[in-house]
Amino acid sequence: MKEHRIILIGASAGGRIAVETVLKNFTSDVDASFLVVVHTSFDMISSFSTYLNQKLQIPVLDSRHDLEIEKGKVYLAVPNQHMVVEDGRLKNTHGPRENLFRPSIDVLFRSAAVHYAHRCVGVLLSGRLNDGTVGLEAIKRCGGITVIQDPDTAEFAGMPLTAQKFVSIDHTVNLEDMGEYLNTIIKDALPETGKIPETIRREAEIAQNIKSQIRKENYLGKKVPLSCASCGGPLWKIKDTEIDRYRCHVGHSFSQEALLLAQNENLEETLWVCFRTLEEKKNLLRDMVEKFQNKGSKQIARSYEDKIREVEQHIQKLRQLMNIPD
Repeated sequence: MKEHRIILIGASAGGRIAVETVLKNFTSDVDASFLVVVHTSFDMISSFSTYLNQKLQIPVLDSRHDLEIEKGKVYLAVPNQHMVVEDGRLKNTHGPRENLFRPSIDVLFRSAAVHYAHRCVGVLLSGRLNDGTVGLEAIKRCGGITVIQDPDTAEFAGMPLTAQKFVSIDHTVNLEDMGEYLNTIIKDALPETGKIPETIRREAEIAQNIKSQIRKENYLGKKVPLSCASCGGPLWKIKDTEIDRYRCHVGHSFSQEALLLAQNENLEETLWVCFRTLEEKKNLLRDMVEKFQNKGSKQIARSYEDKIREVEQHIQKLRQLMNIPD
């Protein structure tokens, strides 16, 4: 049987309209399967497949565990689950987040690259940050084709721009022309098969194995003096790639940009906890001052008033640091 193409589409901010635009002219007789990840909030109820089925001619299905991948259909990742492929079937996993996301574009692209190699066409559309770049790199190294939306036509250009910087992109296409361009690729002869790098194969396994990966991380990279922004564990800097990125021993993965963003979010959360705790401490101290004043213990009350002034100084410094008005 002739092997059909596997079209992998990743998008984030501004990506839903982009996905609809790319798929609008495809029908169920197309000689390809479409696997799509659009970043969503983990607690979101997915209705995107319902919407797309009202707009598109090709059937759209939510990813389900052990669902067979058939040509002429679109498979859509669901919130809070990575979509991976194995032996021609979809697998939904609750594996560690990559670049702060689950589902992650990188996870799907890498998984498909390992299992479908030269049959893969990776397409990266509108989005912030840089999820998808590592996945496109994996597709390229496994013999597939890499495509990005022209950043000038993207509502948010971050993802295609980053991919353009770090990966040898085969095609850069305007959004309105993307569907027709993909149809041309689908009809072309498949490129030659290539060898799957062992590092990519091992990373693809991480999203499906939720357990300590220290031996695997030692193989994939070098331990560095940084902590995982998700679980606090040690990080390894991944080698064998042009893109600076990190993994912890349970599998959380970050680009440098995503790690910095996560650290900033953790720092802000910590500062708010400190601010709230100091305000609560000040209120407790005021109650204690009032209690000792009522009992006539003025010297003890004054000592607690001194502590209140110290706490107020700390609060004021935090207000300045966090730009909180008085």
